[in-house]
Amino acid sequence: MKRCILFVACFSLFFSVFFGQVAQDIAVPYIESKEILSDCTADPLTYEEFYTAVEVAFPEAEIPFEAGPEQVLRKDFIANVLKILDLEDEALKFEDAYTWANDERIIPDAYLPQFTLAYQSNRQLLDYRYGQLAAPFKAITKIEAARSFYSAIFPPEQGGQVVTAVTADPPGFNTLFTSSGLTWTLCNILGDGYMGTNEDGFYIPRMIKEIPTVENGLIQMLDNGGMAITYNIRKGMKWHDGVEITAHDAAFQWEVMVSDAPVASNYFERMVQKVEVNDDYSFTIYFDQPMADGKFGSSVYGYYFGWFQLPEHVYREPFEEAKASGKWDAFANDITRNPVLSGPYKLKEYKEGQHVVLEAFDEYYMGRPNVDTVIFRIIPDSDSIFASTLNGEIDVGRYTLDLKQSLQLRNQKSDMFNVFLTPNVAYRCIDLNFRDPEDLTKPNPLFGDIRTRQAFLYGLNREQINNIVFQGEAEIVDTWITELHMMREALKAPVIKHYEYNPTKAKQLMEEAGWKMNKNGYYEKDGEIFEFKLIGAAGSTETEILSQLIQGMLKAIGMKVNIDLKPSLVLWTEVMPYGNFDALLTGWGYGINDEASNYWGSNNIPSEANGFGGTNYTGWSNARNDEILDELTRTMAAEKKLELYTEHFKIWTEELPVIPLMADPTPHFAKKYIRSFSSTYDGGLGWVIQNWYIEK
Repeated sequence: MKRCILFVACFSLFFSVFFGQVAQDIAVPYIESKEILSDCTADPLTYEEFYTAVEVAFPEAEIPFEAGPEQVLRKDFIANVLKILDLEDEALKFEDAYTWANDERIIPDAYLPQFTLAYQSNRQLLDYRYGQLAAPFKAITKIEAARSFYSAIFPPEQGGQVVTAVTADPPGFNTLFTSSGLTWTLCNILGDGYMGTNEDGFYIPRMIKEIPTVENGLIQMLDNGGMAITYNIRKGMKWHDGVEITAHDAAFQWEVMVSDAPVASNYFERMVQKVEVNDDYSFTIYFDQPMADGKFGSSVYGYYFGWFQLPEHVYREPFEEAKASGKWDAFANDITRNPVLSGPYKLKEYKEGQHVVLEAFDEYYMGRPNVDTVIFRIIPDSDSIFASTLNGEIDVGRYTLDLKQSLQLRNQKSDMFNVFLTPNVAYRCIDLNFRDPEDLTKPNPLFGDIRTRQAFLYGLNREQINNIVFQGEAEIVDTWITELHMMREALKAPVIKHYEYNPTKAKQLMEEAGWKMNKNGYYEKDGEIFEFKLIGAAGSTETEILSQLIQGMLKAIGMKVNIDLKPSLVLWTEVMPYGNFDALLTGWGYGINDEASNYWGSNNIPSEANGFGGTNYTGWSNARNDEILDELTRTMAAEKKLELYTEHFKIWTEELPVIPLMADPTPHFAKKYIRSFSSTYDGGLGWVIQNWYIEK
């Protein structure tokens, strides 16, 4: 879903029972110690147990049901809890249902207000079942009831601030005009969108009522061979300036993205033939062909946000002015620097080189965030960030500490922090430029030859790198996806090429490519040494160690490597889009269902024609691969899709558009007094940050 300079996306199975409520290991001991429920198991709760629990927890309350042996359904449990807490009138105030549940449509209308209130940030009275299900007709378990009782007794507290740290200034605050990983991280809090992801890898409906499928009728195959997708959005959601969000805003964003505006990516929007606004809360988009990933409704950097990053009432006039004049700089700069979005937090202050301050958005539809302020301190040096964390100056961390530092934090400050090592969908890699940086119309004299790229990978001892840098915890990868991607079955195909450490094979390939070893131990051709800069992001100890290890290993096979570490902002704005590199140490992040066409087509090579907004930074172009990607965009059948991905990976691992290294676990940490802390595997609107609260 996005590319990043060692800001990688991640998920955590540890959080799978934490989503939306305080952690089980906090709630259960308290509930059992007070004998509210004596045995918090996964067994269904009976009305007799429910009755006794209410008597103990709320001795003054009038109990609105009778004791008995029957099991309590989740819909009836939450309805009764709200009666006991005298919250029925509060539940009825909602203009629409906001549950984020994949089965919201089966919740009876009479219970929708209760479920909506239960999932609000200031209540957190109910969790989700596996698959992000509200499961209204399933019996509630005693362990689920324990967490609900805890939240009822100790409602989330409001107030305070949390501080985190990043190593660079963000190039902007809207992902439409920058592909920076840091911008993406910030917009996961500043923005909202069609859908997000939960801890178990399920997509969830956020601003839309349900995710479009053929089965629910929101995706329709048309008689002309095309396809229509309808999105029904929720009423009452607000932009950060307080104006209601409507379907007209979505139609306006599409209009912008198919104009000449310098957006980061718009391949999806340009395939949309027409957008119809059905009413204020519904719109339909049309294609002249099937679109396998059409339900996501936007190009790569709008993937989760969909078309809700440009409020029409704010940007219509400057858009028309820019379109008429052809001058887009002021328009793009205003959007990226002065965002008007719709997420749980809004931008309060940005001081270059110092901090980004976000403040709670009072009218967020899932409830005002409990924590008033989130501060991103800008600290360029990772060692300084670690020292600040050990001193207690940093409260939470995502993409903040490396693995070694996190293990040290857990060992030294276990009384202060919870530390989680989260399996990762993202991986480390090295981009090798297929084009000559001095003249992008010509092949790269070093890496334009497939044999030198293969020699590069054969010359890397990735197992040793894993052991030294990542304590052996990383997963060696062969392609641009990991085992967490929806197409992971394709990785098992025997046609996928694997590269074991083999310096002898590396040298053989170099010689086949016409390079000869000189007396100094470096390969040479036509009087030119095989020498290049390995560019990486400055400020990261891991990057420095990785660079040095790669430098030493490649020297052993006759390649001369000069390390050049630059600020991340320079890499994003001056190096990557313009092909101004030979080799770039970077990272890759994506969603579990991300399509290869988002990244690997010839049309994604950054160029003047696309405003240097593509993500195929190495300039890889393969005609058969382009055909595969084109077919993938239209393929709905799972078996055919798997077949096409297998062929794509066969070509990819043979030609090596990038050098795949490993997917290392991403550490998360939070101070122990931060409750309902949650963070999903890829960061795709998955923080659920509005639910965090500070236990005072």
